[in-house]
Amino acid sequence: MITDLDPDEHEIWNDGMARLYDPDAFITKTGFAIRVVERLRLDRTRRALAAGPARDTLDLGCGAGNLLELLEGDRLVGVDLSDTMLVQARRRLRGRPEVELVRASAEALPFPDGTFGRVVCSEVLEHVLDPEKVVAEIRRVCRPGARAVFTVPNEGLINATKRVVIALGLKRAIAGEYAMADDMLDAWHLNEITEPWLTGACAGRFTLVGRWGVPSALLPYHRIMAFDAA
Repeated sequence: MITDLDPDEHEIWNDGMARLYDPDAFITKTGFAIRVVERLRLDRTRRALAAGPARDTLDLGCGAGNLLELLEGDRLVGVDLSDTMLVQARRRLRGRPEVELVRASAEALPFPDGTFGRVVCSEVLEHVLDPEKVVAEIRRVCRPGARAVFTVPNEGLINATKRVVIALGLKRAIAGEYAMADDMLDAWHLNEITEPWLTGACAGRFTLVGRWGVPSALLPYHRIMAFDAA
């Protein structure tokens, strides 16, 4: 796990990782099982976010726009640090005038306090230098009562499954066309974000209103947690 990057190094490194481990390819070009789980993750995230009352939404770490494409609202803002990801997002979301794409760090968002009524941070905290600072920034740009939804990978379960898949010689069948790392904690993930950690980071800032495992509570490859801003 890389831990000693400064912000400038992280920016360059992160864009290189975005090209190598293309999130859009992970969602669309992996084997059937992964693609099903990813569709379920996006749909569950969308439904958790849509429970918020506001029509203005920030997708923090929007990647190639796979989630933004599913959202509705009067104003949709996608933020990503990677130029590579933003190029893909612009291509996917062309013809959507309500969508604004912004290049910025999740740790220093270029928006005034209380800008948004809904914020989603999906599969992002594991990639940043300071995840607690990102949570604080999300609370800063949320209005009181705003809905914030976080999703994080369950690294332990994912890596245990990968070890079985690799031992059985099934990696290509599961990964499809995607260049899947054996352990993302040795690749693009800087942090292992657990449910207790996220609950603690949100304490005093948000109130937990829902949690889900994807594809199920018994097999939670991804954890989704919905909060309302205090």
